[in-house]
Amino acid sequence: MTRLAQIHYEGRSFVVNPGESVLEALLRQGASVPYSCRKGSCHTCILKREEGDVTHRRAIDPAIERDDHILSCVAVACGDLVLARPEPGHRAIAAEVVERRELGADIVELGIAPLRELVFRAGQHVQLVRDDDLTRPYSIASMPGEDYFFRLHVRRIDGGAMSRWLCDEVRPGQSLGLRGPLGDCCYEPHMRERPLLLLATGSGAGALAAVARQALAEGHVAPIAFHHGVRHTADLYLHAELQQLAHAHANFRYLPCVSRDAPPAGGLAMRVTEALAMHGDLQAAELFLCGTPDMVHEARWRAILAGARRERIHADPFDFAHPPQPRDAEKIAAIAADPELWEALEHGPRLRRILADFYARVYADERLAPFFQGLDQAHVIGKQYEFLTDLMSGSRAYFGLSPYNAHHWMVISDELFDYREALFESVLHEHGLAPPLIRRWMALHERFRAEIVKPAARGIISAGVEQPLRSQSVEYLDIDAVCDGCQQSIPAGQPSRYLYRIGSLHCTTCAGLAVTEEG
Repeated sequence: MTRLAQIHYEGRSFVVNPGESVLEALLRQGASVPYSCRKGSCHTCILKREEGDVTHRRAIDPAIERDDHILSCVAVACGDLVLARPEPGHRAIAAEVVERRELGADIVELGIAPLRELVFRAGQHVQLVRDDDLTRPYSIASMPGEDYFFRLHVRRIDGGAMSRWLCDEVRPGQSLGLRGPLGDCCYEPHMRERPLLLLATGSGAGALAAVARQALAEGHVAPIAFHHGVRHTADLYLHAELQQLAHAHANFRYLPCVSRDAPPAGGLAMRVTEALAMHGDLQAAELFLCGTPDMVHEARWRAILAGARRERIHADPFDFAHPPQPRDAEKIAAIAADPELWEALEHGPRLRRILADFYARVYADERLAPFFQGLDQAHVIGKQYEFLTDLMSGSRAYFGLSPYNAHHWMVISDELFDYREALFESVLHEHGLAPPLIRRWMALHERFRAEIVKPAARGIISAGVEQPLRSQSVEYLDIDAVCDGCQQSIPAGQPSRYLYRIGSLHCTTCAGLAVTEEG
């Protein structure tokens, strides 16, 4: 009899059945492994490979394998394996603080010198790693080639473990690690003849000022409009620098937005997202957004409504230590009915045809289908139909999960969200919907990006309280059942392992349980 491969992980051994993925073997036997799509789309289930080899069922990011990590949901063991939790700092580069200066308004500029060459572009961000592995992302506020180091603008945040340390304790000579650079909030040569619209809040102005300087240095010929949004005039910490840039370049306009004080000469008394309305149709524009998540998310849907093309929106929202509370209930309450769009959808029948066409493509799509495993397609269409009917008609009769709760366990990136939206928009065009109506519909979806996009699975929120995310449990059933693994009977009263998100039940043998084990 051929010996089955074993996985050694966190002090336990797990048997791997023929054809089984590493993740399937671990989950079946009760290992604690984060996961979401189970098909290689979300990268949640990465593990460190310490010994042994695997093959991957599909092409994966070469950087994962290069650093001795695997994507466990599509990895198949070639023999015995020794695995560990992924190392968050496994690609950290040693670096040193070489400059520090106060810029005012609770913002400090740090000069960071990596101890090996770092290729970056203005507007990207790096993750700073402290000795205790505390990690936070910060946008780069300088251009390549300006010096042997790059600059970051850090704002003091009340209670912020990393920001207070960087602003109040760090001095030149301090060692730290960094990962990156990351992000695509960057100027590219092909944008040379397109209008640029840059919206920043807080210290995001530093990153977008670098983007603007990069564009001008590369001979950008179309207009550039820069809006720095603040509450108080004193928070315009780059006011003089941006004024000088405007005086030096005829195609650069600096229009600060102040929401609570009187703005300076040439400034605007408004929230920065409201400034989008000044620029008319944004179909030809490249839009850059950097700042608070609320600003970035609001600017996205307003830009889509104004005709901005999704692939021309470059965003880098700040990342906070604690995940935000969803605001979908508040957003739903603020959305007015759209009688014109509802009329164009024949008060329902055309909406149902569009959704049926779209979800037929989703269920056949390699990247999107994994999130719908085990879900009846007609049921999914029905729930989406009810939700959109509620918003477009103003009926407020929808009874179902909110956008956040419906996606709470799904790990979805901005890139995957955009991929889904591009597919949906293509369906709307094929069904002949008028372009202004398409914009309004896509802006409606865009309002809920913040509730759907996230880097890790979360629990359902009920009455304002986030519930623990349940993955599996040992159950003692009162009736006989059938194992989803070996298809053998599970006698009543014997333990079995139930996997919640997958909906599978495994017997004592498949689950690696003892008959006497208690849940």
